[in-house]
Amino acid sequence: MKLRTIFFLTAITCLSSTAYAQHNDIEFGYDNTVSPAGFVLSPLGFNTTTAEGIVLVKSNMEELDPFTTGDFAADQPGFTNNLAEGLLVNPDDSIWFNALDASVHSSFGVGYVNYFNPLTNSLEASGRLQIEDNAGSNTANLVLDGGLIESGTNPQFIGLANSNGYVHDHITWDLLDDATAPLGAYGILGQLQSDYAPLGGGTDLSSDRFWIVFNHGMSSTDFENLALPQYGVGAVPEPGSSVLIGLTVCFFVTRRRRMEGLSRAK
Repeated sequence: MKLRTIFFLTAITCLSSTAYAQHNDIEFGYDNTVSPAGFVLSPLGFNTTTAEGIVLVKSNMEELDPFTTGDFAADQPGFTNNLAEGLLVNPDDSIWFNALDASVHSSFGVGYVNYFNPLTNSLEASGRLQIEDNAGSNTANLVLDGGLIESGTNPQFIGLANSNGYVHDHITWDLLDDATAPLGAYGILGQLQSDYAPLGGGTDLSSDRFWIVFNHGMSSTDFENLALPQYGVGAVPEPGSSVLIGLTVCFFVTRRRRMEGLSRAK
């Protein structure tokens, strides 16, 4: 059976389950809290996957503060664990968001801020985005400017796991220079990191890369059909990657349904 046929059948099987499971938070956790060797991202928190096999989540720049017109930012996606899926970290572990230079870590990316210009139908390393920690730490906000880190600390602190190994936080993705920031899409390539080893003194685990792409003033049709393909969505995938992605989604959907069924049976 051809890979395309396998993926089609996999997608049909998972279609209703995936739609049901989508939400605004990126779910993460260790593969094993006793002796973790990997940082797992649930595919259910993402909207699609690029030709490189990098998961991507969509968001929108909005006027979050009703009393401050013209100030655009986003508070989605958030980051959380999921006990039902076994996605937890260890108590007191710090979690960070590490912004990546997409020109180095993706064949589609061009910098830290990957701006889709509707006038040229291409990505540019331009625009300024600020990643603001809302967890009450003293970490300086991280400011990304096109192909550079302008100021702040990278990786940016997200949160500290509580006594149950649980973290849930929404950082603010702030579009700077609102008055002059052009309409289009703004993409950031990043990964989650943690300090699992208590005596390590730094990052011990890193997740796979993922894209966060923010729509700023584009129609939904143009965002989907013009902007997202520039980040690799809809391009021809690597052989076998579609099958693996589809099966991974099915695994998480099946496990979630099983856990929900057990909870209702109690």
